Amino acid sequence: MASLLDQLLTVIVGTVSTVTRTVNQTISTLEDFFYVKVAGMSFIVLGARQVGKTTLIEWLKRNMKSIEGFDPDPTAAGGTAQPDFSSRFDEGNIRMKVRRDVGGEYAMWDTDWIELFRESKPRGIVFMMDHTDAHLQKDALNYVMQMLEDEADARKNLKAFFIVVNKSDLWEAETTQEDILKHYRNEQRRLNSLAERHNFKWAITSGSLKTGKGIKSAMREFLNNIRPSPQENK
Repeated sequence: MASLLDQLLTVIVGTVSTVTRTVNQTISTLEDFFYVKVAGMSFIVLGARQVGKTTLIEWLKRNMKSIEGFDPDPTAAGGTAQPDFSSRFDEGNIRMKVRRDVGGEYAMWDTDWIELFRESKPRGIVFMMDHTDAHLQKDALNYVMQMLEDEADARKNLKAFFIVVNKSDLWEAETTQEDILKHYRNEQRRLNSLAERHNFKWAITSGSLKTGKGIKSAMREFLNNIRPSPQENK
């Protein structure tokens, strides 16, 4: 009798576990659909001046097509409001929610950057940089990392922090991503520590918004990491 009862309990518990798992998977799938297709994938784009922040947003708006001839003026104080838009990736349209394009001048860090971070509570941050002015870009990156430390409420949804070294079409013939990042060793260690303590993924990649090289794969990985149910082999 005891053996039979044990078997019965095992079946019941197993069935409940299967049902619970199925329900959880269904809820997760619905949540993922809502973020990806309806509400929008919430992320912000930061970085020092003239590194490609505005261009990245425009490139996404154009469905990763050519941005030939796109030459925006520096973003003014207060930034530029960005309506939600969709970009077509492998699985279809993905809704984007970036809220605002902000400038990269020092004076904007304490105002526009923090305000955007607080109002967005983003699931992801794309930090744009290039091969020039390492001192300025180190300052910008450290500022963002300190902002992550200080702004716990705004940070609570963060799932991914990706650094994109832009303009590879200008530097890849003379240097490498590895050589560029030698100037940022302390920052990489600090970011790794932040990611471990606050449970988000970080990565560094490179490419060129002008040619499109490397950027689509980087954004695909980034978006996959900020969605509720990451997809395999994306």
